[in-house]
Amino acid sequence: MSLAVDLAVAKTTKYATRESGDTVEVIERPTGGVSVVTVDGQGSGRAAKTLSLLLTAKAVTLLKDGVRDGAVARAVHDYLFAFRGGQVSATLDILSVDASAQTVLLTRNAVTPAVAGCLDSLEMVPVSAGPIGRYPRTRPEVVEWPMSDGLHVVTVTDGIAAAGERGGGGPFDVLGFLRHSATSDSSAAEVADSVLQEAIRRDDGKPGDDLTVVVLALRKHEEHPLIRRLSLDVPLL
Repeated sequence: MSLAVDLAVAKTTKYATRESGDTVEVIERPTGGVSVVTVDGQGSGRAAKTLSLLLTAKAVTLLKDGVRDGAVARAVHDYLFAFRGGQVSATLDILSVDASAQTVLLTRNAVTPAVAGCLDSLEMVPVSAGPIGRYPRTRPEVVEWPMSDGLHVVTVTDGIAAAGERGGGGPFDVLGFLRHSATSDSSAAEVADSVLQEAIRRDDGKPGDDLTVVVLALRKHEEHPLIRRLSLDVPLL
């Protein structure tokens, strides 16, 4: 059975801030497949953006050289710790479709759970490895699934998870929201947009932090010839 990757990213900045501390990069893997690298730099604004750009560039370079995802995460952590001495942290997600191994791989140093599974049976992926850059021997958490039709993986930065808390509400239950709102024919873009819009709504239209959602889905694919498409919708300041 042929499968296609349906990938979407939806993101916005903290209210009244022009630069997002969240950076996302999408690359093709040298052994086949794609990887999505998401870095949430400590803080917000220009300093956080500079940090996240620096770290995503390091991760992307290593991935393009064929370095395994877990080793990439460790190297990016070591780089940040060596040059900032544990004074600056960041979260890192590497979400990969590894065509050579026929697996979907999520490598994380994060503070927010991910969500994975088919849309009618989504489950939370707990987080156990904290941010990079703080401690000398930080290791990533690695979760792996076999490639299969209907598999979805959703990652969010901490601004999404905390949406609504400033107004006295509890954390944003992304898993519960998706269980009630996503349908089997929802595209990755529709899922990502729905999560982002709900987070903005919970923050009363004024996001309290940078917000980023990454959604990856695998679907049956019968189209020939094989055509790859990548679309961007990026408002310019």
